[in-house]
Amino acid sequence: MKVIDDGVIKYDRSNFSQCGPFDSSEYSALESWRKKLYELNLIGEYPVEKVGFGNISELKDYSSFLKANVPQFLITGTQTGKYADLDGNHYTRVLDYDIDHLKIKMMGPIEASSEALTHAAIYAHNRSIKAIFHIHSKSIWSGMIKDKTDFTCSSIPYGTVEMARATEKCIQQKNFGAFCMHGHEDGVVAYGRTLDEAGQLILDLYNQYLLK
Repeated sequence: MKVIDDGVIKYDRSNFSQCGPFDSSEYSALESWRKKLYELNLIGEYPVEKVGFGNISELKDYSSFLKANVPQFLITGTQTGKYADLDGNHYTRVLDYDIDHLKIKMMGPIEASSEALTHAAIYAHNRSIKAIFHIHSKSIWSGMIKDKTDFTCSSIPYGTVEMARATEKCIQQKNFGAFCMHGHEDGVVAYGRTLDEAGQLILDLYNQYLLK
């Protein structure tokens, strides 16, 4: 069996406030894109290992819940990759975080994706970025490595401070783009100023590496 540590939460889980399901108005736009990615098998679950993969987020203003000095966002919950459709029970609000100490303050019916700190680092690095899509695809990942696109080093695992900081070097001053994670097999991240911009970047990669 392939050894996969996807889905293993590495951040401090002590600041999770559980609440009831969210209204669809809060997550419907994000869910629309997630459904497209799920149908393309870019979000899902490894069938043998039963481990979910892929997560997406959108910048949100949650200052009514907590005033913070960092960008706040909505993200898919941990181990939700296996579901074709998500509802208000499957999303989480990320209200505050301390990347260097692996701390996340979140609120929702479920804990945030195990890669929430990577999303947090990208939003904090460039506040023009409003959406982040993390998908898995062997073909896209391998193709991007072959083409020497932006990447994080193979020695850096997901969900760590090192990965969070490595994403900043990939992005630099760019407001949109994509990079692959050499140390996180099959992992690819796209980011943009809107949901549609980030989503289209993923679709472009799909067309380039899977449909050529």
